[in-house]
Amino acid sequence: MESSVGKEVVNALEEFMNRVFPDIVGALVVRRDGLPVAFKVSGEFNAKVVSAMVAIARSTMDRLGAELGLGESVISVSQYTRNTLLVAPLSKDLILTAIAKPEPNLGLILLEIEKLKDKLTKILVE
Repeated sequence: MESSVGKEVVNALEEFMNRVFPDIVGALVVRRDGLPVAFKVSGEFNAKVVSAMVAIARSTMDRLGAELGLGESVISVSQYTRNTLLVAPLSKDLILTAIAKPEPNLGLILLEIEKLKDKLTKILVE
């Protein structure tokens, strides 16, 4: 049975996806150890695989920032030929990930990610 917090998180992810429809095809909250906390993804993506890979990428980006003295990461955007991946820390232990279609409206998505981060932080961290 899903907890009320889990339902709140999934609802927040669904609302986010609806606000940026049709650009977003997946949204996940991932633990730093690579386990998914909550997700809403299209059938073409395996949430467990995405979660594990995002945790590895996030760790690498954090190390890169530290080694180069860049500070803490706010958001990482990686554009691929078939999709765009956006990765943002929610807390020390949680990562927000969004998967967008090619050539998405990044301005709108980044704006909505900031709103989503605030909402998820209130639900999961505070």
